[in-house]
Amino acid sequence: MIRPLTLALAGLAALTASATLLGCSDQPLVGLPTATGPAPEVLVVSDSTTWNGIVGDAVREVIAQPIPTLPNQQAFLRPRFQQLEPNLLATIRKTKNVLFIAPIDVETPIGDYLRARIPEGQQDALTSGRSVAVTVREDLWANGQVVVTATAATDTLLAQAILDRADSLRSVYDANALEWTLTNMFDRAQQTEIEAELMATNGWTVNIQHDYLKVQDTTVTADGRTGEFVRFRRVVPETWRDFFVFAQDGVSELPSTAEIDALTDDLLATFARGEIDSSFVQLDPRRPVRRDTVQINGRTARETRGLWRMVNYPMGGAYIRYAFVDEATDRLFVYYGMVFSPVPRYDKREFLRQMEAIATTFRTQADEPQAAAAG
Repeated sequence: MIRPLTLALAGLAALTASATLLGCSDQPLVGLPTATGPAPEVLVVSDSTTWNGIVGDAVREVIAQPIPTLPNQQAFLRPRFQQLEPNLLATIRKTKNVLFIAPIDVETPIGDYLRARIPEGQQDALTSGRSVAVTVREDLWANGQVVVTATAATDTLLAQAILDRADSLRSVYDANALEWTLTNMFDRAQQTEIEAELMATNGWTVNIQHDYLKVQDTTVTADGRTGEFVRFRRVVPETWRDFFVFAQDGVSELPSTAEIDALTDDLLATFARGEIDSSFVQLDPRRPVRRDTVQINGRTARETRGLWRMVNYPMGGAYIRYAFVDEATDRLFVYYGMVFSPVPRYDKREFLRQMEAIATTFRTQADEPQAAAAG
């Protein structure tokens, strides 16, 4: 997995460092139902004054932060405000992503809810401003759920606590959204025959969604590197998704970013051609690029997110790429996924998350015994 939920939760150590922990009077339910609601949405349970003030501003800044590596800078996640009402608690407890947030002393239902969950002897630290409480629990009332609870003495302290933990909060909610995307993508007929063929022929595979088609499977030399090239596409009305894997033997060290960029551009120029002869896809270095180091099935990978463009044709979209070396076999792998979705009503972030989800399923023959044991 690229960012498994366990890793995201480990990254939330910053949330509880020097913070009061909320109590556990909300006990997990036995025989949990499955969480419901949109995966990229965060239900923010608060009161209208908090939501419309600096705390709400901080939540919106963190959760709805624009993504510069999407064509329309779509929000990272979608916050949705909900006041705490008794008749809605059952629905809230089944929601995938939840944030309970308000100052500790507010005289509203959310304030009563928060105060009832603070361990005895710790409320003074909160009300005096010596501490803040930001905690996270997964699968609290439903499977596939993340619940964050945040409180402090004042709006100012609470807003700052949220801003200070921005990366960790986005990470934990995004990890849950990725898990749900992975589940939803393969709940229909998965092309296991093609997956098995890839493993037998190429020594690696990924999960193939039911309506993806293989469009290239060949040996290619690109930017001086010779390796296997396999590409799949999913073309539906008004949009498409497209990914390829390039594998080169005899590589023990990950090439530089510039080398991987040049390799990617050469592969795209060869295989991702446009409707006219002179048009082809290339990475767009003029637009924002985000790079990170992540894990894919135990392998350290270099992640790149950015935008692609069609040379000599008015067309573009977002891409995500992972480059890593499998140390067991000295093989370089480059996974590249891109999306095209010009229609505003479609969620480009979710399409790109689908490309990310496919990458999390990458595995080699060496991983199969581990996968069988885990299963």
